[in-house]
Amino acid sequence: LNDNVLAHGGRLTFPGLRHHQIAYVTNDLDRALRQFSESMGLERYYLIDTQQEPSHPGQPALKIALVRSAGTEFEIIQPLGYNDAVWSSALPADGSFTLKFHHLGVTVDGPVEEFERYRATWDAQHHPIVVDGWAGDMARWFYTDERATLGHYLEHCWFSDELKAHMAGAVPTCPKAP
Repeated sequence: LNDNVLAHGGRLTFPGLRHHQIAYVTNDLDRALRQFSESMGLERYYLIDTQQEPSHPGQPALKIALVRSAGTEFEIIQPLGYNDAVWSSALPADGSFTLKFHHLGVTVDGPVEEFERYRATWDAQHHPIVVDGWAGDMARWFYTDERATLGHYLEHCWFSDELKAHMAGAVPTCPKAP
């Protein structure tokens, strides 16, 4: 690593980094989507169930809904009870319904080596890494716990060109194009 990269020290100033996502957690995805749709006017979602299609061993069980609007991807996540403490710990213990902000997502563009270089800049002592994930050669991600300083988590991602193309066609953009 060169001195320029090391100087970033796990900050959001890495070349090729861009914000792409605002994410929420809920304990009732159907109700949350109705609420989100009514309040934000977003009516279509791409649904993922990691319990049905895990991407790696130990994959947390989550139901995920994705939609794009105003150049940003919105993600709504319902933890399903397996390896999901990062998401479920924000939910009320009494089971009462909630839809709550959880994290921002950033993406490193370029080859996977750029993402590996970016990850190497993060100081895990000051920015604890609480989730590691991957989907073969298609995606890599990790979460850092920034709740003490920012009040939320950060998700750091890399996606292959093939996955970006697939998601561009699969995740709805609202409003619908004329």
